[in-house]
Amino acid sequence: MIIEAILISIILGLIRGGKLKRFKSINHKTMWIFILGILIQYILAFLFEMNEINSINKILVYSKQLQIISYILILIGVGSNLRLRSLWAILLGYVLNFIVLATNNWEKPILINNSIIENIKFPILGDTIGFFEPYPFPKTISLGDLIIGFGIFALIQEIMLGEDSFMGGYRY
Repeated sequence: MIIEAILISIILGLIRGGKLKRFKSINHKTMWIFILGILIQYILAFLFEMNEINSINKILVYSKQLQIISYILILIGVGSNLRLRSLWAILLGYVLNFIVLATNNWEKPILINNSIIENIKFPILGDTIGFFEPYPFPKTISLGDLIIGFGIFALIQEIMLGEDSFMGGYRY
């Protein structure tokens, strides 16, 4: 969902007269920490899908610790850039995902196929939103993922449309 949000937001930002060079105005050091945290999460998700390979299983043993590290990095990156209003939505999405992971033994429940929800805490925060055919990239996401996607879309719009949007709201 994040890749789609990034691409659509950049295209829409350019159509609305935004400029890519405005990305220079953000705090790059702490934004890289945020991006590193997101990359760790996506690499872990990819490795979970490919877990038939023995060398990957050695990495997945540390998945809980890596997830915690990624959430710490994301929190640092978001917390140091909260002057950007859209980061509040991203923070909310990651907090919701963290809650469901931490309360369900670091596994996000997938509840789209009418699976049994006994012993699952906060089932509504699990993967309950399905994107199926004809969507080009079928997947199941959580409410937190949806909010994160919206937040990333809004963040790119906020940055591309300039300094006005940081303080005074969005331009239409």
